[in-house]
Amino acid sequence: MDNTKQDNAIGTMMDRLLDLVRKDLQVKTTMAAFRDFVLEQDEELLSNVEEPVKGNAKAAHFRQQGNHFYLAKRYEKALEKYNESICYAEAGSDQLAMGYANRSAIYFEQGEYEFALLNIRLARDHNYPEKLMAKLDTREKNCRKKIDEGLAKNNVPCPRMGINVEINPKIPFLARGIGMKQYPGSGRGLVAERNFKAGDVILDEKPIVGVVAWPYKYLNCSHCGISNQHSLIPCPSCVMYMYCSEECLAGDKRLTHRFECGFGAQAENTTFNSSNNAPKLFFYGLTLFNDDLNQMMEYCEKNAEIGADPFTLDYTKYDPLEEFKMLHKAKLPRTP
Repeated sequence: MDNTKQDNAIGTMMDRLLDLVRKDLQVKTTMAAFRDFVLEQDEELLSNVEEPVKGNAKAAHFRQQGNHFYLAKRYEKALEKYNESICYAEAGSDQLAMGYANRSAIYFEQGEYEFALLNIRLARDHNYPEKLMAKLDTREKNCRKKIDEGLAKNNVPCPRMGINVEINPKIPFLARGIGMKQYPGSGRGLVAERNFKAGDVILDEKPIVGVVAWPYKYLNCSHCGISNQHSLIPCPSCVMYMYCSEECLAGDKRLTHRFECGFGAQAENTTFNSSNNAPKLFFYGLTLFNDDLNQMMEYCEKNAEIGADPFTLDYTKYDPLEEFKMLHKAKLPRTP
C-alpha cells in the first residue's frame, strides 16, 4: 500500500489531526479541536471541487509534459503524462491520436514492439494527422523488422496458478479441507482441517470489485487493475478512468462506472489510498439489486452485520446477488 499523504481533503484533515496529536492533548480535547476544524473548513475542503472535463488544450499541455519526460528517457513518467493527455483529448481529435502515437515511440524504444504496433493502430484509428503519417509508417516498418529478427518480447500474460488439489464440491475455487472458525478478537477466518504441502494451491478466488489508488489512475486499469505496460484506453466520457481493453471498459461501465462517471475528482478529494473501495462496492450492490435503491437499502438495513457463514453458498450455482448479501451480513470484529 502506498502510504504517501495525498494532496486532498483527507490529506489535509490527517495533517491537522497529526498536529493535534503531537501536542499531547487529552483525547477528548484533540477530537473536539479536530471536529471544529473540519466543520469550519467544510466548504473549502469538500465543496469547492471542480470536475475536470475533456479539452484539447489540456490534452496538448499534458502531452508536451510527456515529451519532456520522453527526451529525458523517463519513460514510465512519460507514459503517465501521455495517458493523462489521452484522457483529456476530445473524441475524434488529433490530440487523441497523437497521444497514442507518442506512446508507440516509447514502446519502440523499450523493445515492446507488439505494444508499439497496437498503439500505431490506435493512432490511425483516431484520425492521426496525414502530414505526420510518414513517421508512423516508418516506425511500423521498423517494429515489424525487429519482430521478424526475433527481437520481440514475450508479452503473453503470466498464467494463473489454478487449484492443484482436491476442491470443495460447493466452492470450486477453494481446496477441500479448508474450513472456517471464529478467532477471539479477530472474527472469522480460514483454517486448515487437513495437512497441505508446499506448492499446494488452496485458493483461487477472483475479487468481487477492485479499485486503483488515485495516484495510479493513469497507470493501471480501473477495472481489473493490471498495468498492461500502461497501454490503456480512456473512458469516453470522463478524464479519471482508464482501461486495459474494451472488455474491461464495458464491464466496469455495466457494474459500477455508469454511476461514478462524472464525479471522479470529487471522489478523489475525499478518499485515501484504496478507501474508494466503499463507494465502488455500493454501486456494485446497486447494480445487483437492478438499480432499486429502496429495495437495496431495505435489505441492507435489516441484515447489516447479523452474521453469516459464506461456506453455505453454492458456487456451482453462482449468484452474485446472494454473494453480495452474504458479504453484507458479515459481522465485523469490534475492539473493546
